[in-house]
Amino acid sequence: MRLYYDGLVVHQAQSDDGIIEVVDSGDTRSMHFGTLPRQSSMSLRKPHFLELTYTQTMMACLILNPNPKRVLVVGLGGGSLVKFLLYHFPDCYIDVIEYRQDVIDVAQTFFNVPKNDPRLTIYHGDGYLFVQQRYFQAEEQYDLLLVDAYDHIGMAASVGVQAFFDACAGLLSPAGVMSINLWGSDRPLFNQTMTRINHSFDGRTMILPVENKGNVIGLATMQTVTPAYLKKNRTTVEQQEIQFNINLPKFLQALTRQNSSFISRLFSL
Repeated sequence: MRLYYDGLVVHQAQSDDGIIEVVDSGDTRSMHFGTLPRQSSMSLRKPHFLELTYTQTMMACLILNPNPKRVLVVGLGGGSLVKFLLYHFPDCYIDVIEYRQDVIDVAQTFFNVPKNDPRLTIYHGDGYLFVQQRYFQAEEQYDLLLVDAYDHIGMAASVGVQAFFDACAGLLSPAGVMSINLWGSDRPLFNQTMTRINHSFDGRTMILPVENKGNVIGLATMQTVTPAYLKKNRTTVEQQEIQFNINLPKFLQALTRQNSSFISRLFSL
């Protein structure tokens, strides 16, 4: 073990897909892909808690679908979203597609992602191909679709094309929600991706910037969400927050306040 970015390296390996490192700093364990930014973080005392603000923000989708029964996660990382859902939703079944086998191995060995939980199925493969295959087979419908497909360079190229988002919309249940982690500081790419999402979901899109970060979470729904609908959910969201502790009331306020003006500006360009 050695010091690394104010932490201690507990695992380091390299494969054809790149470097992967696990670093402990106090109670926090993080996954790195050979660079300073953390791909995933976990509290060693509370493995199910969402340590990173962007993962908390991604789960704002629970405002729109509060009781998911079936979830698809594109991009496993350290499995933060998976562990959160397994802990809080005992009747929820989760499929995960992850491109890197070494990420799957490290997540299960160092980040408490279960190997034998009957509610969790992890597939090794390309996210775009997996979603396309599921869409054309028409066998599954998901209540939530969580997309966090990043490496040390950026978002996987195939997870951003029009056909991917078309298939995502086709996989969701009537009350389904897609939550996707985007990099907002790359404005041209962000605008292009949001325009594609907006097209696939017939304009039913919202954004939620991550506080003090460059991340922006895109939310896309199968049902139209109005400001009145959001305001009506305030009491439910406050009750959810007692259980989840992820700033849901703050996310609800942000969604209600800013999305109408943002969407009209972005898609009138």
